[in-house]
Amino acid sequence: MANPEHLRLLSSPDWQRWRAENPRIAPDLTDADLAGADLHGKDLSRAVLTRGNLRGANLSGANLTGAKVTGAQMGDAVLDGATCVGVHFDLLELRGCTFRGAIFNDASFRGSDMLKCELQGAKMPQVNLEGAMLEGANMSGVDLTGATLRGARLLGAKLTAAKLSGAVIENVDFTGNDLAGADLDGVYGLRCQLSGANLAGATLRKANLRESDLLRANLAGADLESAELGHCILVGANLENARLVNCDAQAADLREANIVNTVMDGVQLAGAQLAGLDFRQPKLGRVSMVRANLTGAVFAKLPLRNWRLEQTRLDGADLRDTDLENANLEGAKASGVLLRGARLRQANLAQSALTNSDLSGCDLILANLQEADFTGSDLRFAKLVGANCDGACFRWADLRNADLKKASLRGARFLHARIGKAKLPIAKLYWKVWAALATLWEAKQRKQQELRQREEQRRIRDTVKLVREMDEKDPRLRRRGSPRQT
Repeated sequence: MANPEHLRLLSSPDWQRWRAENPRIAPDLTDADLAGADLHGKDLSRAVLTRGNLRGANLSGANLTGAKVTGAQMGDAVLDGATCVGVHFDLLELRGCTFRGAIFNDASFRGSDMLKCELQGAKMPQVNLEGAMLEGANMSGVDLTGATLRGARLLGAKLTAAKLSGAVIENVDFTGNDLAGADLDGVYGLRCQLSGANLAGATLRKANLRESDLLRANLAGADLESAELGHCILVGANLENARLVNCDAQAADLREANIVNTVMDGVQLAGAQLAGLDFRQPKLGRVSMVRANLTGAVFAKLPLRNWRLEQTRLDGADLRDTDLENANLEGAKASGVLLRGARLRQANLAQSALTNSDLSGCDLILANLQEADFTGSDLRFAKLVGANCDGACFRWADLRNADLKKASLRGARFLHARIGKAKLPIAKLYWKVWAALATLWEAKQRKQQELRQREEQRRIRDTVKLVREMDEKDPRLRRRGSPRQT
């Protein structure tokens, strides 16, 4: 039960003076019925409000620092501008409460029901909100620096311009939430659900969002410098004017993402899904795309000197007139790639598969093409001067007018290749003779095939003739139903 004297003083004008004169006394308001009471500006620091009824009470501007509110009923209470430092609101029903501009440093709301609460501009640094129910809450401009929100429910909550730097939001579901302009620097958001969330203009510097779902999220103008985005789903995300500087986005999925004017410098995209993206749209710096899927991607006329593209998938990609000097494409899979007029001087294409590709007019001077596969590719007018083509496969390739002077061709295969007017290495006569022999061998194979076909046709005709003769000599061999000759 509440102390009757304390209850009397609380409703009198003498409360503030009594608190000032007796700072060591903790007001005992246990089980007090204060529903709808006007307590604005009251000094309730260290007050015991256990199991008290504060529904609809006006506590705006009140000081509740260190107060005990275990089991209290506080639905629809007004705490605008209140000071609640260190107060534990755990498991309380706080539906409809307003906390605009309130101060909650080091407070706790674990498992509290805060449905549709008004928290605009509230100061909640280091607050524990684990398991709190904040559906539909207005948290615009709230300061949640270093707060813990594991397990919090935020469906429909508004977090525009909220401060969440250093907060723990692991596994939190922000699907469809409005976080425009929010400060998320350094958040720990492993496996966060941000599908369809609005993060336009948000700052996410050094944020850890590994394995998070950002499907079709709006990140226009967001700052993601040094963020951890490994294995994130960013399919269809809007990254227009965003900053992806020194990010780790290994194995991230960015298919169908909007990367217009996106700053991409120092980004680690190893193993990322980047199929179909047009990399002429972002502002590209140095990017690593080792093992990335770049099927159908567009890089036409871009400067990609010294880029790392080992073991990438470039099937059908557009790299026309691209500067890939000294780039590393070792082991790349690039069937049907467009490299017409590209500069690949001193590039490493060892063991790459460039079958049925267009490399006409390419600069492959001093390139490493060891064991590369150019089957069926167009290499007309390509410059392979001094290139290492040992073990390379040029079967059915078109090498007319290509320049292979000083090239190393040990073990290279040119079966059915077209090398008319090609500038070959010093042993030019050898290659001429080889080409002639290959042509003669092919002609011989065709002639033998024709002879076999004619022989088979002759054998069938002779067999038919023999059977007819046998039928005429011996009637018993005639087929049933055949007319008897007279």
